[in-house]
Amino acid sequence: MMLRAVESVIFFVADIDAAAAWWADLLGSTVGHENPQFAFVRGPGGVVLGFHPADAKCPGGIGGTTVYWEVDDLDVAVKELQRRGARLHRGPMRTDFGAGVAMMVCPWGCTVGLNQATEESTAAIGSD
Repeated sequence: MMLRAVESVIFFVADIDAAAAWWADLLGSTVGHENPQFAFVRGPGGVVLGFHPADAKCPGGIGGTTVYWEVDDLDVAVKELQRRGARLHRGPMRTDFGAGVAMMVCPWGCTVGLNQATEESTAAIGSD
């Protein structure tokens, strides 16, 4: 397979340092900088969360791609993100396969997906 794994997720935001600090605190990580226009945080599984200034090509916000994070308890995750300044955008709800899902919006306007898989949803989607 040509595409092996997710290497990074890039958020286009107005304030890269504030957004990176928020994510670093959430993930228990630290903020790094490649240059003044790109901050990053290493997340679970080694994925890099990158932060680039929003611009005309990539204004960021709700209309873009949403990355879904697997969580142990959807309600706890929603409450913790709300405590940190995120707001609920969709859900919580159940998918047709039985997973619990919600979409949050972080303080910088980017979406954060949450997924609480069930045995049924895991079996329906399959795994390699």
